[in-house]
Amino acid sequence: VSDARLRMAASQCGADTASFESVEFAFGHAALSGKQGWVYVAEQHSRALSPALLWAGKHGVDSLNVLSEIDGDVLARRAPLFNFDITVWGVSDGQVIRATAAQPLAQVMVPDSHERLALMIETSGADVVREHGLLTGEVMGLEVCRVLNDDTGDEARLEIGVGAHDRETFQLVHGRDATVESLARVAGIVRDHRTEGSVPHPLNRLAPERMLRHRIVLSPELVGAQQLQPVEPPIIRMNVKDEMPCVALGSLPGGVPVVVVCTASIDVDVVAFGADARLRTSPDAELLIATHANNVTPSLHKLAQSLRNPARFVEVSPVRR
Repeated sequence: VSDARLRMAASQCGADTASFESVEFAFGHAALSGKQGWVYVAEQHSRALSPALLWAGKHGVDSLNVLSEIDGDVLARRAPLFNFDITVWGVSDGQVIRATAAQPLAQVMVPDSHERLALMIETSGADVVREHGLLTGEVMGLEVCRVLNDDTGDEARLEIGVGAHDRETFQLVHGRDATVESLARVAGIVRDHRTEGSVPHPLNRLAPERMLRHRIVLSPELVGAQQLQPVEPPIIRMNVKDEMPCVALGSLPGGVPVVVVCTASIDVDVVAFGADARLRTSPDAELLIATHANNVTPSLHKLAQSLRNPARFVEVSPVRR
């Protein structure tokens, strides 16, 4: 995004761009005008709100304007969750308008024809996971199968593999009909690789945030919770191999509801993502952000405290390899 495009868009919002001072911003382009900040998002649009707020904090900004061509409605939903003056603008074909907040995603049930295959997943030793109408099986947080409609669109079929390419390869080698035995065999291989003490391998490097969720659901005391169960994220994960925070819902000792968001890296957008997850899952719950030790910077701590309903980080030691 060029400086000129930022100035042109900001001028449509009534800004005096003559006073703009360009400042570097990792997700696009930014400028200061006194205590007012302007950010034009050019990449990872839905994940840009926390980085924009971190940028604002670094530069002493009192009010922040965020311009985005994509996912402005998601950013507008998340902005009021922070105790900060944020205006989100949508940019389309050079026209700039105030972004309207998207509603949280509606609940989509797994079709009955797919649900019938849940028992097969469970019998194989994999965990049954339901997210946004999709039924999958995970082993220690890694997807090993998913239920899809066949080519006719009429019949539900269980496909085995980690990701689309792996599922395709499995079918070429083993045929299209998955069995409990073949799924149990794959589940066993994945479990061996993801168990503590196993040698480094691609199967234990994938989905580390879901591995963390798997651990804390089994041992909620790791984050000070009483009980937890997996729930779907506030936005749809497009690819198994994409690292995206994942979510659990449960209670703290005493029965206080809690939403736990898991990430395994230094994720600059996890606070906005977590607040969005709580909004959709249980708006009045406590929000904990679970991550591996040494992933929490002072600025992320501060950002978590700047939510209208503050969140706190909980550090968990990673699995030893």
